[in-house]
Amino acid sequence: MPTLVMMHGLTGTAELIRPLAESLLAPNMSLILPEAKIPHPKRGFAWWLRDASPSMPLDESSLNQVDQSVELIVKIIKEYSTEGELILGGFSQGAAMATEVFMHPEIYNRTIGLVLIAGKTVRPNQLNSKLLENPIPVVWMHGDTDQIVSMNQAEELCNVIETANCPILKLRHHKGHMVNLKQKNEIIHWIDSIAK
Repeated sequence: MPTLVMMHGLTGTAELIRPLAESLLAPNMSLILPEAKIPHPKRGFAWWLRDASPSMPLDESSLNQVDQSVELIVKIIKEYSTEGELILGGFSQGAAMATEVFMHPEIYNRTIGLVLIAGKTVRPNQLNSKLLENPIPVVWMHGDTDQIVSMNQAEELCNVIETANCPILKLRHHKGHMVNLKQKNEIIHWIDSIAK
């Protein structure tokens, strides 16, 4: 059985995403919930933190924070799961981190699926290249009225996945920056199908 690794979003914590993550697990699946180390001034934590608009590309300082967060997540994964298959997922900033962790050389060949909810891609070209080499199945969920991660950014991520010929479950909804619980069962069935 694969292990689900689920990353929280900006201002989130491992405990905040736990109920969602646990509800997605197939029977006998393990769960790893990494937590970011950068404190957010309002609450919770961030995988990277900057003043720029979420629609702007990340600068060098932010990319360095992403890289440090990837190493933190990989260390946590290896601590709890030294071998075996992984499904990487996340919400918002956590979804972007899932794509970054997927590209890590110690995780790449272990990953059998991605669950990307209300997210974007940090390095679209690199992600596309890695998915072309290893076109794993992906869940992509996004809301039309998302004011945090724009539909343009979400469609860029979707395009990266589709042009790599990955099997994709597209769950578009009319709500905002959130998990659409009405579509959650489709994610559960998807995880169950690739976990077998």
